[in-house]
Amino acid sequence: MQKKLLLLLLCLICPLVWGDGRSAGKLSEILSRSQLMCASAMVYFNPAERTPDPRGLNATFEHLNIMETYMVQLGQPEALVQPLRAMKEVFETLDRLPPAERERYPELIQQLLGHQQQLQQAASTAYASAGPDLAAADLEAQSQALATVLLDYQVRLYPLPRKGGLTLTPDQAKELDQTIEQRFETLLARHVEHADALSKVKASYLFVRPQLQQVRSGGNAGSGGAEFYLNRASVDLDELAVAVLTPAP
Repeated sequence: MQKKLLLLLLCLICPLVWGDGRSAGKLSEILSRSQLMCASAMVYFNPAERTPDPRGLNATFEHLNIMETYMVQLGQPEALVQPLRAMKEVFETLDRLPPAERERYPELIQQLLGHQQQLQQAASTAYASAGPDLAAADLEAQSQALATVLLDYQVRLYPLPRKGGLTLTPDQAKELDQTIEQRFETLLARHVEHADALSKVKASYLFVRPQLQQVRSGGNAGSGGAEFYLNRASVDLDELAVAVLTPAP
């Protein structure tokens, strides 16, 4: 009963959220989190991993939970709710599978990625229509870009049945890398008050960048913790985007 009352309350405050930049911020975070969720799921639900790190499962659930919360706050738009619900169903199926059936992981992850692409398309359209706040738009775009880089990295490493259309082309990867690098310079110049936080995020990206490039060229993953660093970096950028929208007390 309490959960229903909370959901009702969140729905009632939705009109206050729309139009002030925060609705666009939530949609942007859904764009990032949906990719981060799939990346974390591929780390945990890997058929070759006999003792998966529970942090991967926790991260997958956290991203899903936050997206569900934002859906309620945004008024449960059906175009977004449907693919997110499908992603949740696949995740729950994965989570219920006994280890002896881990050979089913790749096909289920393939389904998860398909639903994520549907959510990505719907959320991208809604984000553009919502009118991103200029103060936060670059931070949101950078969060989405790092999430895209991480998802591309994990898809390349994961034993998917079909990878067509799920990875960046060489030209796309090169362009995205250049855009990320240039945008960091813009962000550091524009948000001087957040220079320390932005410098840490940039350092995280530069730290794993050689690993990302190695995998794109067909090499092994090596070490460096791309999942940890890029996941955290994307979330940190979303938090900064919220901060620049929040009036100073």
